[in-house]
Amino acid sequence: MVTPLAKLKLLIAGGGSTAEILLRDPSIRELVEEVIVIENDPGRRYVLERLGDVYVIEGDAADTSIYGNINLREITIVIASTSKDEVNFLVLAIAKLHNVPIRIGIFRDENVAGVVSNLKLGIPVVKPAITAGVVKQIVSSITTAKKYVDLPVAEYKLYAVTVKEEDLATNMKIEELNLQEEGAYPIMIFNGKELVPATPDTTLHPGSTLFVMAQNDNFMRKIKG
Repeated sequence: MVTPLAKLKLLIAGGGSTAEILLRDPSIRELVEEVIVIENDPGRRYVLERLGDVYVIEGDAADTSIYGNINLREITIVIASTSKDEVNFLVLAIAKLHNVPIRIGIFRDENVAGVVSNLKLGIPVVKPAITAGVVKQIVSSITTAKKYVDLPVAEYKLYAVTVKEEDLATNMKIEELNLQEEGAYPIMIFNGKELVPATPDTTLHPGSTLFVMAQNDNFMRKIKG
């Protein structure tokens, strides 16, 4: 059995609709111990402050001086969700510089998202994916396997787990993991844009969400290490 990490300390750059939807979700709030949001618009700050237990910083996420006032080494996860790809790119770069372990950015340009992946700056989510839902999936399954449904086949269940940079499975092919040794069978992968079949020669990149049929979550040791 894989032990989940301690509760997350979350920094969101950009307090738009994605941030609001995430912070209104009770399942996300259960995972999070502390929330900081950077937002320039007073109307959006007012909305977020009314959600409760959210520390909202007035400012532009592109202003690098803001991050000097935040102890980034205590932050577990950064979500860059501003309306500008270049700002989200900058936020992820700053987060990586400060060794924030989980970094998620929302991008409109697939080329920028590709650069983010290549430079290992974080996990890119490409619009027009259903952004808040995708980010929620990543956050909720990146620390431990998330069970979706019990399957009527020998007590099997459907799990989802998101791969991050430090994981054992990063950049490995599915066949190399030998998940079947734990009675686990990969079904599908969400790559940030779409669901694709989990074939034996599929390589798991940071941000890939793997859907696995298994009787328990013992297979996680082969993914997380």
